[in-house]
Amino acid sequence: MCPARKCAMLYLPAGETSPTKEREGKPMSPEIERILQQTLDRIENALQTDITPEELSRAAGFSHYHFCRIFKAATGLSVMRYITLRRLAHALYSISCGQEKTEAALAYGFDSYAGFYKAFRRAYGASPTEHLRSHRAAFPARVNLKERGENMEKHIIEQALAHWGLEGAAAQAVRYPNTGNLSGSTFSVAEGYVLKASRGLGSMQRQAVLQKVLHAHGLAAQVVPTLDGRDTACAEGWECLLMERLPGEALRAELLLREPAMGRMVGEGLARLHTALKECDPLLCSRECFADTLRGWALPKLREAEGDRWQWAETWLEGFAALEKELPVQIIHRDPNPDNLLAAEGRITGFLDLELSCIAPRIFDLAYAATGVLSVAFGQAGDGEAFAELARAIWSGYHAASPLAPEERRALPDMVIAIQLICVAAFTGTDRFARLAATNRQMLELILANEEKLREPIA
Repeated sequence: MCPARKCAMLYLPAGETSPTKEREGKPMSPEIERILQQTLDRIENALQTDITPEELSRAAGFSHYHFCRIFKAATGLSVMRYITLRRLAHALYSISCGQEKTEAALAYGFDSYAGFYKAFRRAYGASPTEHLRSHRAAFPARVNLKERGENMEKHIIEQALAHWGLEGAAAQAVRYPNTGNLSGSTFSVAEGYVLKASRGLGSMQRQAVLQKVLHAHGLAAQVVPTLDGRDTACAEGWECLLMERLPGEALRAELLLREPAMGRMVGEGLARLHTALKECDPLLCSRECFADTLRGWALPKLREAEGDRWQWAETWLEGFAALEKELPVQIIHRDPNPDNLLAAEGRITGFLDLELSCIAPRIFDLAYAATGVLSVAFGQAGDGEAFAELARAIWSGYHAASPLAPEERRALPDMVIAIQLICVAAFTGTDRFARLAATNRQMLELILANEEKLREPIA
């Protein structure tokens, strides 16, 4: 999947994401950087008081919508998620220094220790007590945007690898097979390891917890503990996770469109993934509602830019919102694009990149797997029949392994439309993304033109 489209899909409100992954194009102007740094300092000074995104946007002199966009572009986090994570870090440090747990939680804006505990477990993948047993809580230094690089520099990679006794090991940035893009935060190490890093606090720790469950099912790489027995290590603000390399090769989008029957393999793999993810603690992930994203952000943005052109989507959304309420939810992958699916000998051998995992309708992954292929190989999908055939093969493979409820089968084409509408909205109204906006509109038109095929009964 192209990085820009992945960035667009982050407008679906996910958890922490790495700014390395999500920021693209020109760097921030010095003036924007100055204003955002003032915002971060203002947040740091107000962690023990009530503070809202609306207050911060007014102080910054931006509209609320524009402020939230540039804040997320700079930090990789929504405003409230950033505030919550800073409060968690300070409360944890206070607890490590001897302050009573409930007192520390209340001091940093949580209504109760139970609320603090739930938020902490979601962010760190462990309880505060468990975390402090294996991690020393350092004082949370203020965030300085000037010190946050776009990619992991060589000396930081070397610092990170030292935690695993791999000083001097060769490390090369991973290249995504479907796009040819190099990752700035994932590296092949020595002969058999992969180092993954994120600036999102607790992101790698949470991924480690999920991966251990999936590894037991043969669906994810084994986590390699540090020399002192921890799952992750930190190096200059990067949280790092070392894994053994998985067997198999990333799926190729062009091949899937040429041979759409291969989609059954993808669907069967996703069914195994979802079965394994049911064993994970739901406190690890936040709940997502895609109808809310469409109603509160995507469609208003499209209406503002293009008026009545999107009236049909307003009517469609009423039906989709009602459907989404009926759908079974669980922890999902949320980014099963072809670069994140490994296969060998006609079988999915593993899943990569669990950073965006959330609690949502399980059919989201089935719809996203299809649109992820289309986004990479658009232009090779012909009149859309190959895409529709691939999507239905994915869904049929899943249904054979893990039967879908009638409401799930009915909602699958609508979830595809929802995903594509959000992508169109993300790229609309910005000159820099004008070409991508046009391409994503064409993709939406292709999907709508083949809606009847997508709605045919699943075998």
